[in-house]
Amino acid sequence: MKKNIFYYLLSLTILFTACGTPKQVVDYQQLAKESYNNGAYQQSIDQWNAYIQEQETSALEVNPKAYAEIAKAQFAMEQYAKAEKNFDRARDKEYADAEMYVMMVQRYRIIDNLSKELTALEYYKDHFSGEKDSAQMRNRLFEVYMEADNYEGATATWEKMDSISKSEESNVQLYFDLNKELEQTEECDELAEQLLVFDSKNKEALVWLAKKYYNQAENRYQSQMDKYNKNRTNKQYKILLKQLDIVTADFKKSLKYFEPLWNMEDGKKYASYMANIYARFDDKKKSQYYKSFMK
Repeated sequence: MKKNIFYYLLSLTILFTACGTPKQVVDYQQLAKESYNNGAYQQSIDQWNAYIQEQETSALEVNPKAYAEIAKAQFAMEQYAKAEKNFDRARDKEYADAEMYVMMVQRYRIIDNLSKELTALEYYKDHFSGEKDSAQMRNRLFEVYMEADNYEGATATWEKMDSISKSEESNVQLYFDLNKELEQTEECDELAEQLLVFDSKNKEALVWLAKKYYNQAENRYQSQMDKYNKNRTNKQYKILLKQLDIVTADFKKSLKYFEPLWNMEDGKKYASYMANIYARFDDKKKSQYYKSFMK
């Protein structure tokens, strides 16, 4: 009897132990993340696909992040078209993260789709402005707004750019172009000087400053000569002489910028300016030299 009770209890123990053994579950999501972080991109893709299959087999909802993570691995493997399709699947299921949008922007830039790139950049601006790639994405948004002639958007973006970005030559150049379009003359004066610090042969900056001082000098010359011709008195003559000193100084400043332009390949198109400046200096020889290049 005791022997029978012993075997009965033993069988119950074995039964309960067997029932209590947990089923081994493979966490494909965690494995996929680890593979991606270790640079095993194809392995990461396979593990994400295993996760998706597991969910679908069990009639469970698939986390849309899976499609974004597959796309990131494909992007890292330069499978850009495949990555784009999976990013779209993730977006269709209302999933988004910062890294995903950084890659999407790069993809649209590769295929030169400015409209899609702008949409992705604006989404990033509105949803991920505090992320680590914010400065880079904001700079690109500024560039795209300029390419699209969206000067209002470009102005608003510039105001939010950090000081380092605002001191980069390419951004200063674009901001100079923006201010020319907006006819912000004083701002352009400062930016042109800044561009010449970056590159003393920056053509746009040289032209801007050369014409600025030329027009300033010529307008003053014409105005003061007109006043003197209408009132030929000793007092007005003395005023004229002082004003002509300022005119001469401005023409000399203008020459400082026209001379490097003259040495450029198409510099001869500035011959009329140079000829007139030397005519104002009463240097007939040099004035005639530059006139010889005028069409």
